[in-house]
Amino acid sequence: MKKITTSDISNYLGISRNTVSKALNNHPDISDETKQKIIDQAIKMGYKNIKLPPAVLPETDTSRTKSIAFITKRDVGIETFWMNVMSGVEELISGNRYEMKLSFIKNEDIDSLLIPQILTSGIDGFIVAGSVNKTYNEKLMSVSLPKVFIDIHSDFSFSELNSDIVMMESEGSIYQITRRLIQEGHRDIGFIGDLSIRSYMERWLGFIRAHYETGLMINPDYCITSNDPRNYQYYEDVAERLGALKQFPSAFVCANDVTAIIVIRYFRNAGMSIPSDIAVSGFDSIKEIEFLDFSLTTVINDEFRLGLRAAEQLLTRMREPNRLPEIIRLPTKVLFGESTTRPAPAKL
Repeated sequence: MKKITTSDISNYLGISRNTVSKALNNHPDISDETKQKIIDQAIKMGYKNIKLPPAVLPETDTSRTKSIAFITKRDVGIETFWMNVMSGVEELISGNRYEMKLSFIKNEDIDSLLIPQILTSGIDGFIVAGSVNKTYNEKLMSVSLPKVFIDIHSDFSFSELNSDIVMMESEGSIYQITRRLIQEGHRDIGFIGDLSIRSYMERWLGFIRAHYETGLMINPDYCITSNDPRNYQYYEDVAERLGALKQFPSAFVCANDVTAIIVIRYFRNAGMSIPSDIAVSGFDSIKEIEFLDFSLTTVINDEFRLGLRAAEQLLTRMREPNRLPEIIRLPTKVLFGESTTRPAPAKL
């Protein structure tokens, strides 16, 4: 993460760098009101070198340590993607004098609608990372604490939300990948992904839009989807579904890199070559794709920045609890790799 400087604070507030520097060093020329404004922004941005008397710093409750809970499902919490998200959260909240407490949700807790015990232990707010089922999402939303969700269940209507949501852009990126595949001659393209997660549903919509705009029909026999977030993250599950297909498309667009890697492994085990026999794309640009012996077509997003932005939104919500809920999307970028570079063979 870039180190925050007085110039960054100056540019954000539209105040001269000299004024910012004086305020952060408690210079008598700067009014208390201006000092407080600059200090608050410096802390929010994670500036480390604030050397001021305690009287000028934001009031804190010294009777206990301020803390924020990071809540995720047990089966996704250890993935590289979410580890990077957690690092982004921790970076910002520690700079604002909070500690992060990690809590894993068990599948049995979801089924029983039991909220994590940490939410009753005096924390100041919480972040929910990754989608769970709609009913459990609603249960977490009903907790009377400042909260931010990173992604959400696909059945939620944004017009009905009462919490802040932070997401990566998804639809446009998958649209670009699918459109490129079609332009390169692919006519039979499959999609693999769970549709219970909002971001994955939007990736499916991007897949549909590319077909619609090019006048190409989607063959449902090539698409492997479900409404269970636990699907398509394990080899056995994906292999079973692929093995049930009567024939394969010339390309698969996968909802994430984990699924794409599994698909590649399956076809290699079957003696097929990527992309000569079948093209495969993913999403997330996770570290694990570096172990492939070719570059994967994927979508680059900054999961560290995702965590950083979620933490920033939570701190804002804690300061302004009555502001309207916001839906925040961070930009992504398609990276076309060797896994989809060869056009599909012409059909006779």
